[in-house]
Amino acid sequence: MRRSCATLTVAFDRIIITSIITSVTTEARSGRATDDRTNRIVEALAPLLAQHRQRMAARCHAHGVSLLGFQVLALLAIYEAIPMGRLADELDVALPNATGIVNRMEERGLVIRRDDPSDRRLVLAELTAAGRRLIGDMESERQERMRRLFGQLDASQQDRLLQSVKDLVTAARGLAAIEEGNA
Repeated sequence: MRRSCATLTVAFDRIIITSIITSVTTEARSGRATDDRTNRIVEALAPLLAQHRQRMAARCHAHGVSLLGFQVLALLAIYEAIPMGRLADELDVALPNATGIVNRMEERGLVIRRDDPSDRRLVLAELTAAGRRLIGDMESERQERMRRLFGQLDASQQDRLLQSVKDLVTAARGLAAIEEGNA
């Protein structure tokens, strides 16, 4: 499986945002009390995440794609070609809903479907060149905004943030491993 820098960044965003949200819900489900520091971190990140969602929705709208459509593009950028059933699972929607979403994206020339050569019973969805360009353009816009945001920090703040992000990525991988073991 080949992954570009843009697709890894999309995957990174998904890991970070998902780990922040699921870490709190996982602790709540497990009966472990979240400590005050954890709650303060989640509360401090809430406005930033809300702003991220708002800007993402605006970017999607500007490119004529729904948030769910963007999620399809991001998943296809990560996995290249994915069976429709797995795509539905990843989106957490029923297969007919995933089919409708892919139909609309296929009409726009962003996605194609084809038979899986190793199992003709499966239908794979994958990005077209136009779909790859769109996700690349949206990723470039997001990265430029992040550069401007991080540029507002001094060198010491950037160093601390970099270390914190590395720590968070490690924690996200650990949480994913735990959750996959419990699945």
